[in-house]
Amino acid sequence: MKIDKKWGKADPTHDPYALANFRPRPTDVLITTAAKAGTTWMQQILHQLRSGGDEAFTSIDDVVPWLELPRDGRHWSEVLADYERIPDPRIFKTHCTYEQTPGTGVARIILTSRDPRDCCVSFYHHRLNMTDESKAQMGMIDPESFDAYLDDWLGFGSWYRNVSSWWPHRNDENVLWLRYEDLQRDLAAGIDRILAFLHWHITDAQRENILRLCSFRWMKENDKRFSAQRSSGDPVFKPGTFIRKGQVGEGKATLSPSQEKRILDKARECLSDECLEFFDIEH
Repeated sequence: MKIDKKWGKADPTHDPYALANFRPRPTDVLITTAAKAGTTWMQQILHQLRSGGDEAFTSIDDVVPWLELPRDGRHWSEVLADYERIPDPRIFKTHCTYEQTPGTGVARIILTSRDPRDCCVSFYHHRLNMTDESKAQMGMIDPESFDAYLDDWLGFGSWYRNVSSWWPHRNDENVLWLRYEDLQRDLAAGIDRILAFLHWHITDAQRENILRLCSFRWMKENDKRFSAQRSSGDPVFKPGTFIRKGQVGEGKATLSPSQEKRILDKARECLSDECLEFFDIEH
């Protein structure tokens, strides 16, 4: 089967055939964040809002699947058949750009964005905290230094592609753009915005419980539920390391001036002045 090249090339975390053949529904909610920009947190928030508070789920990927993730030993058509059986409203996560996300004119989109310095540092630890078996399966090796990692992170440029592709659509009727920093400051206010956007409703008692279930403390204590597992059932990450800090400002506090400058200079190259202001980056 031939598909449009826009869906990208296959790799261990990207199945272009799943994207090309996915059938979106108007009730679908797609989380379309760059890596380490609050994706897992938003999966948890939306699942808890949809369920009214669910403390019994085993894995976040079971209830909010990663849309384009290949499933070992399974054909993409089998995976999509499973997706078809999920009752409405379905929720999926994706790290795709606007152009590569199926259903942008059909589904509802929730995008969380985070300061690129924090995303960069967080992804560095994300890689280091993977098990040796997972790294081997993904064809990954630990970088020799943070600077070597930074070269790769900037060269790959996924944060910049994600943000620049979605920015022109930030005011689309079916798009809600939230900042990680704002959610950290006032999660209750963020939940109110999400509920209004989706036209979902919860009780006051459910709200109190959901805020607990979406807290860093609860998610850290239940780290295993958020650490993806391979088809063998083995964890992808070392125990207790997936939910790490969830802080705001770690990048600025830990990067050297030259490292920080490289990250921000690329942002200035890729993003509009208005977008830079949104991220509190001087232009």
